[in-house]
Amino acid sequence: MLRDIHLVMNIVLVALTVFGIFFILYQTRRHKRMQEELNRKFLDAEDRANAVRKKDIDPELFFTPDFSELPPIPEGDPHSVARCGKRKMIYFRTPMTNLELKNEYGPQQVDYIAQFEENFNEFLKALTLWAESLAEDREEQAVKEALWILGYAIAHGAEFRRTFKLAADLYAEVQDTTTLQALFETTEKQYFRDPAIRLHILEYINAKIEEIDGVEE
Repeated sequence: MLRDIHLVMNIVLVALTVFGIFFILYQTRRHKRMQEELNRKFLDAEDRANAVRKKDIDPELFFTPDFSELPPIPEGDPHSVARCGKRKMIYFRTPMTNLELKNEYGPQQVDYIAQFEENFNEFLKALTLWAESLAEDREEQAVKEALWILGYAIAHGAEFRRTFKLAADLYAEVQDTTTLQALFETTEKQYFRDPAIRLHILEYINAKIEEIDGVEE
C-alpha cells in the first residue's frame, strides 16, 4: 500500500514537473512574441516618424530669460549666466520623446532641438553655480538672493540634484520647515528624466525636515 502511494506521488510529481516545463516554455514563447510585436510596432512608428517632412519649431518653445527677474549679475559674469542666457534655448513645459519630436517637427529638427535643450540646461547649471557662490557668504542678503535664483531655476524645470539640495540646505539652516515642505511637494510634481534623481532629492529634503523636527522636540 505504501509503495503504491509513493508510486502515485512520483507520477504526480513527474506530471507537475512536465507541466511546469511546458508552462515555462509557453510563457517564454508568448513573451517573445509579445516583445517582437512591440519591437515591430516601435520600428514601424520610427519609420513613419522618419518620413515626416521638416516643420518649423513652435516659437513658443524658445526660451529667452528675463534678467530683470533675477538679482544683478556680478561684474565679469564669473558663472557665465549672461553668456549662457544669450544662446538659443528651448524649454519644454510638457516633455516630449524623440519619437514625438520627429512626428511633430520632422527628424531633421531633432538634433537642433537637442542642442537647444542642452543650452537651456547649461543656463540652469550656471544659475546654480551663481547661487552656490552667493550662499558661501552666508550673509542674509546673499542667501536671500541665492534662494531667489534657485527658485527661478526650479520653477523653470531644473533637474539637478545640486539645485534642489542647496535650496534645502539653506532653508534648513534657518529651520524653515514650511518652505522645505513646499519644496518637497514641488519636487514630487516636477518632471525628471531620471526618476531616481527625484527620489534622491525627496529623501534628502525629508531628512532635512526630520532633522529640524528632531531639534524642536
